[in-house]
Amino acid sequence: MTKRILHIGIAPRDYIHERMLEIAKGERRQQPNEPRVWFTSWEALARVFSKQNMKLIEILRHAEPASVTELAKKVGRQKTNVLRSLKRLKQFDIVDFEEGESGRKAPRLNYDDFQPRLYPRDKAA
Repeated sequence: MTKRILHIGIAPRDYIHERMLEIAKGERRQQPNEPRVWFTSWEALARVFSKQNMKLIEILRHAEPASVTELAKKVGRQKTNVLRSLKRLKQFDIVDFEEGESGRKAPRLNYDDFQPRLYPRDKAA
């Protein structure tokens, strides 16, 4: 099975904007190993990959809870708080929800690993 890796870029807002415009204009092609998710600082990245969110990610990595309720019980948090965290992770395509029994939403991790990288790396590249 192929390892699913989320490539994460950390760069100034103007660099991200310029890069996205180049891709939209067809001047640049998005490569498979280039970031799909961008943050403007390490601090912004850390807010999404907080200690609580990393605990959710680890449990999702090793188990497949049937619902948000089951996941909340595993981490010892309120369901509403876990759902809020999962929605935040979904904004960055880190998790998704699978329709389960009785219409329950089962959270699923979209990636096996995460690779952050600081940009711009080399202006010539």
